[in-house]
Amino acid sequence: MSIEQLAQEFFDAVKDDRTDDYQAMWSDDIESREPGDGPMSHVKGREQLLEKHAWWNDNAEMHDFSMEGPYVVGDQFAIRFAMDVTMMGERSQNSETAVYSVKDGKIAEERFFYGG
Repeated sequence: MSIEQLAQEFFDAVKDDRTDDYQAMWSDDIESREPGDGPMSHVKGREQLLEKHAWWNDNAEMHDFSMEGPYVVGDQFAIRFAMDVTMMGERSQNSETAVYSVKDGKIAEERFFYGG
């Protein structure tokens, strides 16, 4: 599968909330990085990333969600997310760009950049 195909299939799976499909695209040693130094800001491995997703699902109430992309360059692709979410009683509108690095046909790393 080409990087363009993988990026589009990942985008579609996330947009349609097909969890099993997009998680199947992760490498077993995937790394996830977010700004800051909180407990979920850097996780490594499928199990830790599943824990991060469980934490998000337990703590976030999504009111609206949209996506743009994917934008592919070399072995990476980016997706822009916009969301209206309540976290810990605080409702806010946020945007972030996620950059995914692909290695051996799987997503090996995801990095999130906030704002803009």
